[in-house]
Amino acid sequence: MQSTPAQSHCRSFGFTLLELIVTMSIVVILLGMGIPAFRALTAKNLQASEINSFVHHFHLARSLSITNQTHHVLCPSRDGVSCTNSGEWGQGYILYEDSNPNRTRDQNEQLQSVHRPNQEMAIDIASSQHRRFVVYGGDGRPSGYNLTLTFCDPSSQIPPKAVILSNLGRVRVSGTRWDGSALSCGGDI
Repeated sequence: MQSTPAQSHCRSFGFTLLELIVTMSIVVILLGMGIPAFRALTAKNLQASEINSFVHHFHLARSLSITNQTHHVLCPSRDGVSCTNSGEWGQGYILYEDSNPNRTRDQNEQLQSVHRPNQEMAIDIASSQHRRFVVYGGDGRPSGYNLTLTFCDPSSQIPPKAVILSNLGRVRVSGTRWDGSALSCGGDI
């Protein structure tokens, strides 16, 4: 017995339940593998963006200090106006000209730059020795000691990175601490 064209035509438009279950299983497996990789990529891009912003601000502070022969301060700030008394830089930071070198932003001191991190994503940025500010003198050198800022992903999907500032004002990005030891998150930086 021969099938009619109408019977074979109807069969080609549908899926069996087994075909649908296999297809959905493959989609679920691919999504299960892809989502964590996408989250890690997103965290890595956020970390790189924050590191680039810090390096830019260190170079900007140094350049402004040398050009204007004045002191410039880079410090953590939650409100984008004044410095916080904390070594946690992840909430944002400001750069201002410190015309009366007291390391406190006064009303008449010009705000040079404000950085507010992306609020939809988290990255922890903590300084070594809980350093609350970096002051660049008129010669372009930061006063004080070396500074290490550690950039940590709170979900621990990617390894931490560090921005290390030397006494001469040189900035470098590293996967280890200044002495070559491993970076750590959440504890003593």
